[in-house]
Amino acid sequence: MCLMPRSGLTSENLIPVIGPVPPTLPDARKLATFVEVARRGSISAAARAMLLTPSAVSQQVSALEDECGVPLVERQHRGVALTGAGLELLKRAEEVVRLLEQTATAMSQLNGETAGRVQVGSIASGAAALLLPAITVLARSAPRVTMGVSTLEPSESLEALVAGSLDLAVIDVYDHVPVPMPTHLVAQEVLTESLVLVSSAEDDLPERPSLAAMHDREWVLPPANAACGLATRYACRSVGFEPMVRWETDDLLLLAAVVARGEGVALLPRRAAIDTVAAVKLRRLSDPDLRRRILTVVRADTAQRPILRACLAAIHHVGRIVGDGDPPLDGLAGRHAAPGRRTSGS
Repeated sequence: MCLMPRSGLTSENLIPVIGPVPPTLPDARKLATFVEVARRGSISAAARAMLLTPSAVSQQVSALEDECGVPLVERQHRGVALTGAGLELLKRAEEVVRLLEQTATAMSQLNGETAGRVQVGSIASGAAALLLPAITVLARSAPRVTMGVSTLEPSESLEALVAGSLDLAVIDVYDHVPVPMPTHLVAQEVLTESLVLVSSAEDDLPERPSLAAMHDREWVLPPANAACGLATRYACRSVGFEPMVRWETDDLLLLAAVVARGEGVALLPRRAAIDTVAAVKLRRLSDPDLRRRILTVVRADTAQRPILRACLAAIHHVGRIVGDGDPPLDGLAGRHAAPGRRTSGS
């Protein structure tokens, strides 16, 4: 800093001489959007993950470029590519976003107030079996905490969780179908349940059939890109046969109706099969014992926030109660399911 000469020194002429004014500091919200665009490789993919419109995401990226004074992305026919400046900013932007989440968690813990809204993405059966009872538990244990719930596929929930548009995800993982889990996410198992064989009520199968004995049966399956459908196909192949798929659908209501008509058999998670509308019979397999796990997932940087800890405690409390062994199979045929309920992420 250089000051005016001492002679004639007054408050009016004591003016510091400084260098050029630095550029405007980037806005944190725009940085988070930029990070998501960089991760997804396109404006539209980032918009889906953040539950925003492509126009809103594009405007935020453009505004960030204006703030930084340099182009950050090259808009191409199929997505975007980062410029040199964009690659350099990404290193720092990821650190900033992570630090902001850690700071918000620390402030929330210091504040000590357990109040607020938690956005949850959940598979349908997890929402019914875990989240509805957990809301009742929360009303007693943390009455100022609320949950907003969206039923989503596990992959969609994880994407939104990474993007920051969800605070918590309830997903399922099937035997032999691993789910990629980013290192900055924390997963905890809530419960494990068996897959059961679903057949028409008139089918004279043994009470505990083996999967290998189903080699000559026709099947009603979710698509191969759905976790349940993929797990069933893998299990059949592992015992020596390729399932003969007569119907393929991810609509649980249609699947149950087709099975009830004797068009084939299916494998479903125990709690996904509990509310089907049809005269169907549920049987446990004697071999193999196929299972799915239901997990809660949060970001590591937010896992200790009081409101998230309250929700996780409520969900896992319910899980310990409802997850104490598989539900009985008797007396379930003819229960009602919501129309259009999906088996993928069910």
